[in-house]
Amino acid sequence: MSDQPNPNHENQEDRPSYTPASPVKRTLAWVGLVYMLALVGLNLYPFFNGGQYLHGIYPLLACPAAAGLAVVALMQLRQKDCLPSKKAVMGLLAAGCAVVFAAGLVQGLPPLLAGLGV
Repeated sequence: MSDQPNPNHENQEDRPSYTPASPVKRTLAWVGLVYMLALVGLNLYPFFNGGQYLHGIYPLLACPAAAGLAVVALMQLRQKDCLPSKKAVMGLLAAGCAVVFAAGLVQGLPPLLAGLGV
């Protein structure tokens, strides 16, 4: 090795270090990605089906939000400095989101399958 200082080493110290996004932000980003794909699919469907839209599938659009909120509630529930009352509320919120998710699937999947011809 040489005794000369590395000029790139000085630049590396000045740059801020990389901080990854929090799990909540990553969860919300995935929910946004699912909504983006769903809306693109809903807008492209009429082009491939003779101009007809899918009807009755809108309960399915509650499913990504319910799943994302349940994941955020479960992450809050797992924190060590969480009060018992907050744990109870987060558990109830996660259970309520599970009910909304299931209801959205039950109400939205049959019209989706009927519209796709399955």
